[in-house]
Amino acid sequence: MSVIVKRPVILKNVVTESFKSDLTGELEQAIGQISRWLEQEEFQSRRMIAEAQKQDPHRASQLREEISQEREKQEQTLQNLKQQLGQVKQLEIDSLFASGTYDAPVKIEVGDDIRSKLSQAEIIVKDGVVAQIVEWEPDSTDAIDEN
Repeated sequence: MSVIVKRPVILKNVVTESFKSDLTGELEQAIGQISRWLEQEEFQSRRMIAEAQKQDPHRASQLREEISQEREKQEQTLQNLKQQLGQVKQLEIDSLFASGTYDAPVKIEVGDDIRSKLSQAEIIVKDGVVAQIVEWEPDSTDAIDEN
């Protein structure tokens, strides 16, 4: 008998000029989209609040609060993206950049060493191609390289 469970796997990218350029472009595009949204939202929110004020002053107050909260959320996201962009521009070529953590299925059978099966794993990617898979030994700083 066996079961399939999920374990976290860290995805890391080797920083290359191409990777850095692509990530910079994605962040700049996201920054542009949010900036445009903020500009459009400013105009649209004034119109919506003016219309609501004519029909229901209480609803206009609620609407003003909702818009303010959404605007603050988008402005915070914009600041975070700008901070990330600054960090990406500082990345050194051939360094590792942690892109995220993903859940990967692992098959567990009777008699397996559970610590080994659920140990930390990393996938190292260079320019979109898996370059290395590393599984860390439990209770150790040694890694098993599965090239």
